[in-house]
Amino acid sequence: MAKSTFIPWRAMKKFLSILAVAASGALIAAATDQPVKARIDSAQVPQWSAEDLDFFLHGSMSTEVVPERVLRAFIKIYPDLFPGSDLGYLGLIPDPAFGWPIGFSRKSEVRHLGGLSAVGINCASCHVAQITSSAGKGPIRILGATSHFNVEAFFGAVLVATFKTSEPASMKLFLNSYFAGPENPTSKEGSMLDRAWEAQQASITERMAADPFGSKEVAPGDLHQIALAELELAKDAAGLPELAHSMLKLFHNIRAALHVPDQPPDKVPPASGPGRNDAFGLLSAALLNRPQPYAPIKFGLVWNVDQRTWVHWDGNTKSPIARNLLASLGLGAP
Repeated sequence: MAKSTFIPWRAMKKFLSILAVAASGALIAAATDQPVKARIDSAQVPQWSAEDLDFFLHGSMSTEVVPERVLRAFIKIYPDLFPGSDLGYLGLIPDPAFGWPIGFSRKSEVRHLGGLSAVGINCASCHVAQITSSAGKGPIRILGATSHFNVEAFFGAVLVATFKTSEPASMKLFLNSYFAGPENPTSKEGSMLDRAWEAQQASITERMAADPFGSKEVAPGDLHQIALAELELAKDAAGLPELAHSMLKLFHNIRAALHVPDQPPDKVPPASGPGRNDAFGLLSAALLNRPQPYAPIKFGLVWNVDQRTWVHWDGNTKSPIARNLLASLGLGAP
């Protein structure tokens, strides 16, 4: 790779290795999809309606930060980062009826993500557990219990994928997966996009090299205004240099919403592991610029939470609104 064209490979390797720390749990996990025959006993929440339960499992906290088509393309082209399609290897509980695991929410149109449908996580991702009874009656899901979700591995894998796709070869793979279907017909000679890419390759490489992280046209931490049309494939696959750059801007917006700089830090905390996270410590560093001593602890139980005065593992606040706002902002709310 020419040094003058893209960031040097040694530097890229450093960026990816830093971010991959968070995803290390995913790389060594079993990649088999989980069985989904499980139930939630309504006796756990006798006063809830079916709509209440659905909202707890999939309701939005305005944290939808990854477009669905982007995530599905990442899962397909980066099996090293996403070894299982249902994300069960991360400790998440698959929910085929919804299309994503328990604790994922969906918003059909997210403005700063080009108006695309996007997913995020909510409280249930960390506070629903699945156990198997010795009686052999199948898995049981427990509301309010501590889950085994490796949240840092999930977001780490997404972030690593955005950086990997700043290389032209990876961007070509990504776009072919993103546009798989009738809009990008395939023949023995490859897809329509493949043929157009070959003709436009020099211009694509030059455009991506000029702004590999999609961050040069906005201030640090700011969001691009991206129109849906900028993320669509032309009928003849013309304009691929600008389409690739628009995707880089989209990736920047994903990182900015998660308070992750386009240039990763030289040092990151050690991975917390499944079911553990120092949520407030990370928020304090990212949002308030006040790093705290790193203290990954297990996700707390939320039973009888309405009867508690102080919240968080160290009892650092008694404002439920402040706690919920910080959680939303830390998980991708713009």
